[in-house]
Amino acid sequence: MSAKILISSVTSSPTPQAGQSSRSSGNFSTDTLPPNTINFQWEISSFGSDDPNSISFSVAQDVSGGSDPTIFTNVVNGKYTDVYEHRSLYIAKPNGATANFVVSIFAITR
Repeated sequence: MSAKILISSVTSSPTPQAGQSSRSSGNFSTDTLPPNTINFQWEISSFGSDDPNSISFSVAQDVSGGSDPTIFTNVVNGKYTDVYEHRSLYIAKPNGATANFVVSIFAITR
């Protein structure tokens, strides 16, 4: 029996933030997870007329004073990924959006 538990959500702009090459959201955390988390599932909600299924993005880790590694690429609505625990992640390189959108991250547990 698996469960789907919201662990974080973040608003992303449709393009990188001013002065940023790829970052389009503030930081969010995945470092507090329910027991037996086996995957993440990513869900996109759009504020505008964008189809959430036409939006994709990457997820990067915020490194203070260093270069930020990309953790996940080509994340789309409903995608499952491996678990990655970190307190400072952000949405990067959004594609297919014309307005702000919300990304909700769910822990899938067994």
